[in-house]
Amino acid sequence: MLYIYVRAPGPGAVIRLLERFSGVAPWEISVTPADLHSGYRCLSVSLTDQVAFANYLARCLRDNVFIVDASNGRLQVTQYDHDNSDSSAEGICTIDVRVSSIPLIGHRQVTRALKSASLPSWVTRLKHLKAVPYETVAVLDQRDLLVEAGDVRYTAQGNMPD
Repeated sequence: MLYIYVRAPGPGAVIRLLERFSGVAPWEISVTPADLHSGYRCLSVSLTDQVAFANYLARCLRDNVFIVDASNGRLQVTQYDHDNSDSSAEGICTIDVRVSSIPLIGHRQVTRALKSASLPSWVTRLKHLKAVPYETVAVLDQRDLLVEAGDVRYTAQGNMPD
């Protein structure tokens, strides 16, 4: 599974950028609150080209974006630079480690690897976060009144066929 780490002012900013990027293609997104120390949010996005979306986020937000691939017994963290204007640009692989199949050891390895890259360990906690539809907090977020709880993830979807 691929996850995108990005620093964004609010969950609504990322959702609106995804709406612009996807056009008429269907999409779903899950956005964590911003980490207190690093400011990074973790996105779980259902798109056909998540790498192009990560490049798009890096260019729009003028910040580095990371893609975390936690599948097939490996953890790979790839950094996409905001200075590169090419949407098909290759990222820089910053971490590539084999993860143990024993859950407790694998969890520790992932947490340690993300910490060494100065990224929060959202990947290990996503299953434990309560899903809250973004529509319920959209007005607060748009008025900059949203106080993000650390135990939720904001979800949204668009262009879904009926």
